[in-house]
Amino acid sequence: MVKEWKVNSPLASVAESRIQEALEAGADMDLVGAGKPLDLDGYFAAPSALRAGFGMLKSAGVVPPEVEAMRDVGLMREKLETMEEGPQKEMLIAELRLREVELAMAMERMKRHLKSDATS
Repeated sequence: MVKEWKVNSPLASVAESRIQEALEAGADMDLVGAGKPLDLDGYFAAPSALRAGFGMLKSAGVVPPEVEAMRDVGLMREKLETMEEGPQKEMLIAELRLREVELAMAMERMKRHLKSDATS
């Protein structure tokens, strides 16, 4: 059974008509999470200036570069714990320090950007 929704904007009206056309054409509507309530906690936890971008990345199955950098730094630290002393360990330590500085700078840029968006 298809519910009728009240449409308030031209964009929503177009989307609703396309969905209705697909349903009438017998399109496969076996979507992930169908029939379950939406979990929007993560969406509203993100700063409003980043929500659209984060939503698009999530839909595409991609994480923000800062998250990927955090993951890389964590993996490097774990690898360092098991490595024996030597030139390879020294090179990894140097690379880890560089990645940590890059990550700190990226996070600081994001903070400044969000702060300037909040004040404007």
